[in-house]
Amino acid sequence: MELEEMITLWGEMSVKLEQQKKITDSIILKMIQRNYMDKTNKILFWEAMGTLVSFAFVLYILLNYQKLNNWYLMGSGIITVLILIVLPVLSFNSIRSMRRVNVLANNYKDSLQQYCRGKLQFIFVQKLSFYMGALLMVVCLPVMVKILSGKDFFMQTSVWLWYPAGFFLFYVLSKWVFKKYISLTKYAENILKELEH
Repeated sequence: MELEEMITLWGEMSVKLEQQKKITDSIILKMIQRNYMDKTNKILFWEAMGTLVSFAFVLYILLNYQKLNNWYLMGSGIITVLILIVLPVLSFNSIRSMRRVNVLANNYKDSLQQYCRGKLQFIFVQKLSFYMGALLMVVCLPVMVKILSGKDFFMQTSVWLWYPAGFFLFYVLSKWVFKKYISLTKYAENILKELEH
């Protein structure tokens, strides 16, 4: 084998190796993108379930709105409906901003920055949901008591005991859900950090 033939073969092997590296990098990026989307899909699934429940409550309240026969029950009903509509919209918008990260089109730094912006927005919405959920408990309970039993919640003395129990359960459930979401977002972030290696 002459020197020129060896140089030609070596050049061809170099090109083939470079092509193989590009294919391997592409496969790795696609796997990272898929793993990332799988994690954000879990969040999206649970938010979708919560949204279905919220919209079912909205529909139920609107269908029975005529039972709310005084100003404070009507006001509570309107606030309940608004919260049950606004919170899912904000939540889906924040999840959409996290899912907008395109690992295949961006470099590592851009992907991570885009993800961090989306994650901050998502966490802000989750914290806002916690406070709005507490307000929702305050305004929703009188509305549901009136619709379900026909009695005015504010005239019942024993019903006031529901608030402490409800707030305790709400607090425990909210903390648990928030920890799960933080865990999922951290895992998604770690998936993106694999791009650095």
